[in-house]
Amino acid sequence: MSDVIVYTAPLVVPVTAPVILDGAVAVRDGRVLHVGTRAWVQAVLQEELDAAELAALVERHWDGLLTPGLVNAHTHLQYTGMASVGQGVYDSFRAWELAFNAIYDSPERKPWQAWAEDGARQLLRAGTTSAADIASDMEAVPALSSLGMHGITYWEVMDWENERWSREGARTLLGELAEASTTKGIRLGISPHAPYSLGSDPLLDLPDIARSLGMRLHIHLGETPIEGGAIPSKLTNLTSWSWSRRDWQSYPALKQAGSDASAIQFVDQLGVLGPDVHIAHGVYASREDRRILRQRGAAVALCPRSNRITCTKKDAPVARYLEEGNMIAVGTDSLSSSPSLDVLDDAAMLYELAIEQGYDSDDLSHRLIRALTLGGAEAMGLNCGPDRVGQINPGALADLAFFDIPVDVASPVGVEETLERFVREGAGTCVATVLSGELAYSRVW
Repeated sequence: MSDVIVYTAPLVVPVTAPVILDGAVAVRDGRVLHVGTRAWVQAVLQEELDAAELAALVERHWDGLLTPGLVNAHTHLQYTGMASVGQGVYDSFRAWELAFNAIYDSPERKPWQAWAEDGARQLLRAGTTSAADIASDMEAVPALSSLGMHGITYWEVMDWENERWSREGARTLLGELAEASTTKGIRLGISPHAPYSLGSDPLLDLPDIARSLGMRLHIHLGETPIEGGAIPSKLTNLTSWSWSRRDWQSYPALKQAGSDASAIQFVDQLGVLGPDVHIAHGVYASREDRRILRQRGAAVALCPRSNRITCTKKDAPVARYLEEGNMIAVGTDSLSSSPSLDVLDDAAMLYELAIEQGYDSDDLSHRLIRALTLGGAEAMGLNCGPDRVGQINPGALADLAFFDIPVDVASPVGVEETLERFVREGAGTCVATVLSGELAYSRVW
C-alpha cells in the first residue's frame, strides 16, 4: 500500500458536499481516502495509520481554491495545431467551415498525434483532468490515455449517405473501433458528427451499434442556423409531428421539403437521444427541444466562445437551460474554433450570458461550478462507480485542481464572492493539477 498524501487549502469545493473551510483531501493509491476539515482529516489519519505511515505522511498546501479536476465536455484535441482557423473572423458558419477544410483537406500530412497530445497537456495546465475528446484520425485516438487522463475518446463518423452506408458503413466502423481499442487504457465512444452530415440510415444504426457495444454517444446538435425549427406557441403534441409519418433520406432533405422541424426533433424521432448521449452546443434549442433533451436524459455541452467564432448567429439559451433544469456541462471545442482550451474561459462567458438572458437566481456560480465538474462527468456517465470523476469523495479518483484565487473566509458572503470570482476570473489561474493522486502539472511544488 502506498503512502498517504494530504492536499490542503483554505477552501475545498467537493461539489457533492458543501464547501469546506480550511479543508483537506487525503489521497492513497490514486483515490480519495478522506475529505473534510484539515483538523478532522489529520485526526482520522492519526487513528488509522501506523507510526511508519505517519512518518511518511506528506502534506501539500496551496493558499487558494481546491476543486475536483475540471471536465471538458466537448473538444477535438487533434485540431490543436489548427489554431490559425480559430483566430479568424467569419461572417457565417460556412465561411468558418471552408477555412477549416482548407487546412484539414490539404495534402500535407498533419501530425495529429503530436497536436492531440499538445492539446491534452494544455488541458492539464488549465486544471482539466477529464474530457470528451472527438477523434477523426486514428493517430489522435491515444491523446487522453497517453497522459493518463480520464474521459472518453469518441470516434467520429461523418459524410456517410444512406446507400454507401448500407454497403460498407457498419463494417468499416467496426474495423475502425477494433483498431482504436488496441490503445492501452482507452475508453471509446461513438460520435455521429451531425444531422446535416449523415443520412438517416447511419443516424438510425449508430446508436444501436454503440449500445450493443456498451459505448456512449456524443453528437453536434443544434449548432448551426439550419438546425433551428419553429418555436411552438404551446405544447400541443408531445409524441409526434406530421413530418415524422414518412421516411426522410436525411435532415437536409426534410428541410428542403419545407419542414420547420428542428434537428433535435429529427434525431429524437430516429431514436438517437437517450441518457447515454450528450450533445454539443445546443444553440438552436426551442422550449420543446429543451423538453425533449430533459425527457431523454441527454446533457448539453455548452461552448459559447466557439459559437461566436463559428458565427452560429446567436448564443445558446443558457438561462433557459438553467431555469428549466436541463443537464449542462461546459466544453471548449477545439483551438480551430476557440481561443483556448481552458473551460473557465467558457464558464465566464456562460455567467455573463445567463445574466444577460435574465437569470436572476443567486446560485449561478454554484450551478456553473457543477457544470464544470460533475456536470461533465454526468454527460459521459462517469459520475458514478469506482472510476467516478468531477467530485471529491471517498473512493473517487483523486483528480484535483488548485487555483490561485484569493479566498475570503471571513463570512458566508466572502465565500460566495470567492466562488463567483473563480467562475468569472478563474481562467489561467491553475497552479497545480493532480491526476489519479499523482502530480501532473505544477507551478508551485
